[in-house]
Amino acid sequence: MSDPFAVTGPFAETGSAGTAADIAVIIPLFNGASWIRQTLASVLAQTLPAREIIVVDDGSSDDSPAIVRSFPQVALHRHPGKGTHQTRQFGFARSTAALVTFLDQDDLWHPRHLELLSTLLRDAPEACAAVSRTLTYEDEQELHFPTPFLGPERFDPWDSFPFHRIDTPSFVLVRRSALEAIGGWPARNAWSSDVQAWFQLASFAPMVRNATATAAYRVQHREATSTRWRLERAHEYFLNIRTSCETLARERGLSHPQDGDLRLRQCRILEPMAQVIEALERADPVLMRSALTQLEAELSRSAAATDLVIGTLSWYLRPTLTSGDVRKWRPLVRTLYRGQPGTLRHLGRLVPFHPEGACPTSVLAGYLLAEPWQPRAWWRLARHRGAPIALNGIGRLGRVLMGVLGRLSAGSPSHRRGCRTRT
Repeated sequence: MSDPFAVTGPFAETGSAGTAADIAVIIPLFNGASWIRQTLASVLAQTLPAREIIVVDDGSSDDSPAIVRSFPQVALHRHPGKGTHQTRQFGFARSTAALVTFLDQDDLWHPRHLELLSTLLRDAPEACAAVSRTLTYEDEQELHFPTPFLGPERFDPWDSFPFHRIDTPSFVLVRRSALEAIGGWPARNAWSSDVQAWFQLASFAPMVRNATATAAYRVQHREATSTRWRLERAHEYFLNIRTSCETLARERGLSHPQDGDLRLRQCRILEPMAQVIEALERADPVLMRSALTQLEAELSRSAAATDLVIGTLSWYLRPTLTSGDVRKWRPLVRTLYRGQPGTLRHLGRLVPFHPEGACPTSVLAGYLLAEPWQPRAWWRLARHRGAPIALNGIGRLGRVLMGVLGRLSAGSPSHRRGCRTRT
């Protein structure tokens, strides 16, 4: 096998760290004109340049292929209409480098990203992949990486099964031999390919993680595939992930017999989580109350998973809460609020009007403007979100209050009966 750390080739360039390393960067592209130039610039700015930079266009209708062609160091392939995960495998099959990374079209790297991750793999020959810590951003102008350094950490996705802590393939540099050992990038199931990849790789060989973030993940935009799935087919999406995790648990039992029963038990928490998402899609507070009660019972046995559960469910909620479509987010807030059990020891941050909850203040205020006869909710909004309202939305709060006063002065039927507005 060639030495991945000092290899020249047809795409090789000399950067500040010397000759290009035997690394392939594979970037799926679909209507990415808004981001691909900055992403490629971050690849070309690496102190340890990659020998191969491969962009695979999945059938873009914007100017993104033309932008890619303006970079002579980049090879552009077309593979239209196949989806991101098959596009990754298509690019992998056309690469030859000993180390491979899959970069999303809207993510960015610190200039030392490849240098540090490749050094981790050089120093840990038993590791199949090196992972960067996570940094998220919305706007490149606000992106500030911490000063990077080499700090190897033990990292095993199975420690948090059935959840994983790799937000995107953009953070991972993997040995080609390891990826080939699991059959390449898992492309048959678009919903859960990355979940399968990380757990299968971690069953094959150890991973290592760097202690600082050198890759940045752009917070959702509406064009992202996962955002569309969460907006339109969230329950189906999650059920597919659950099925994949159960399959992975059984496979783990075959390769690590001592783990089989444990991994299947860990999957039980996914059932009430699926019910939470189903209740949101159906706008069913009764189902929501039942699901949250079951989820609380599961967390009472495994409280360490609380942050992962809340983080995962919040990730599924976020596209709706930030969509600006009142027809979508108002039923979601109503279902979560009216469906919460009397006591929430672990999941309080998931429900509306919690001081650390995921619901934006503007969404909560808009919900109460439409359904104002809820004094306890008003009290919680004022108590927990008073400062954000005062700093960022005092005018909006005034309009909300004026709307409520207008309804009161009009003597609405629901007010005369002294009950909540029904929907």
